[in-house]
Amino acid sequence: MLSDTNYIKILNYFDRQFWDEKTDETNWHYYGIILDWYFENSVFCIDYLDVADYFDNNGGFAFSDTEPFSQQYATIERLKRLELIQAVLNLIHASTVNTEQSKHIITVITNVLARDTVKVIVPDSGPISIRPDDILDSGSYCDVVRVKDGILRKELQTAYKDDPKLQKRMRYEFENMTKLSGCPQILNVFDYDEVTHSYLMEQAEMNLAAYLQGEIDPPFEERLKIVMDILRGMSYAHSHSIIHRDLHLGNVLKIGNDYVICDFGLSKDLSIVRSMKSSYTQKNNHLFVDPLALTDFTLLDQKSDIYSIGKMMDYIFTYNAPTANHIFKTIVERCICRDKAFRYDSVEQIIADIETTLKSQSEEDRKKGLVAKVLNSQYDAQVQEYVMGLVASDRLSKFIAANKLSSFWRLILRFEPVYQVQILRSIEDGYSDATGYGGWANYDIFATIVYNLCLYLQDIEPKLIARRILEGCADIRYHAKDLLDSLPI
Repeated sequence: MLSDTNYIKILNYFDRQFWDEKTDETNWHYYGIILDWYFENSVFCIDYLDVADYFDNNGGFAFSDTEPFSQQYATIERLKRLELIQAVLNLIHASTVNTEQSKHIITVITNVLARDTVKVIVPDSGPISIRPDDILDSGSYCDVVRVKDGILRKELQTAYKDDPKLQKRMRYEFENMTKLSGCPQILNVFDYDEVTHSYLMEQAEMNLAAYLQGEIDPPFEERLKIVMDILRGMSYAHSHSIIHRDLHLGNVLKIGNDYVICDFGLSKDLSIVRSMKSSYTQKNNHLFVDPLALTDFTLLDQKSDIYSIGKMMDYIFTYNAPTANHIFKTIVERCICRDKAFRYDSVEQIIADIETTLKSQSEEDRKKGLVAKVLNSQYDAQVQEYVMGLVASDRLSKFIAANKLSSFWRLILRFEPVYQVQILRSIEDGYSDATGYGGWANYDIFATIVYNLCLYLQDIEPKLIARRILEGCADIRYHAKDLLDSLPI
């Protein structure tokens, strides 16, 4: 924070740069400040402002051209001091009269402020901004300030500290977040200060927008974790009759391996009549907000949060690529449906559909893995279970025909004789139908299987079944008859 000593030094420096000596003009004394002419070719020529108007519009400061800065502003409140300095520097920055002198003044002030860990940010274009190093983030009306390691303070910005509506909003936000303190996916808040209209909160590493922008390709498991944390947090909030109404990537924070929801400044407690009725602000990201907000913010409800959740899910899994797809695309489409009647009724329904999708996906992946093993004649307990499942459901023969699995005999040899009998009886009952109409070549697949089994099986019962199948195929196909004829007597 800017010290008293350095603040007075800055005011005195401004006086030395801008204040003319006392002059005599027509029997009266005039202390003229050269800001009046210093900016003759700058912003005032465009906006038709004089210095007094400028200061009034940029901080509500009164300005007199008959008093030095050190007299006018020495006693202003601490919180407004940086605002005053910022206003002066922006006047200098805008001037085209003496750019070298302007740069020099800005450099001097930057160095003085740096002693108190206050930053002067001079962009390539646009206005200069000044903020202490302990201000970690700034929103539309609040700053987030470092108090100590792990603890931050959210407070109204200087320009809004006396705004009763924003004071009420801060209190309302704190109350709603306190009601949700039992949820690990909601940011913890503490100790509301009635005087400064601020409260303490736990410190996060970064918001979700910054995290995703910094990650080249987060694994699926990490993306799923983010989504599930958001869903659990919002499920808890909705179960306590609180809707957020401002969900976007900037209002989700990363703390360790967890993700928590914050900034309930526009939230509404459905259990009571009052709520923060605010218009849509520039801070909100249009990508994630329910389109209803564009016409009437008060229409936002629980299903509006669900819309935002859907848009966030889409971004998390695709980075908002217009043609990208993911396994939850159907869920997203239902979340963001323009007609609210077709959206999910609750967050719990979204969670249930995600779990169902994951289970189905897991089963599908497992099935693909087992099929690959069967096709490659790999045997294990899971393969045995899968094959015997095909037997039990009378689908084995069709599976063999569909996959042209002439090598299936190699896998059958790995089974115990009791299972070999069951497998071959299933083939005997189903191979004819499995060939399909006109699929005469499929008989050759089954003929090849049972021919090799006749050669290599040791037990007599499965061997006899194999020979009967080969004889049946031989009645249809010459190739099968040739194989039958070539068997040893």
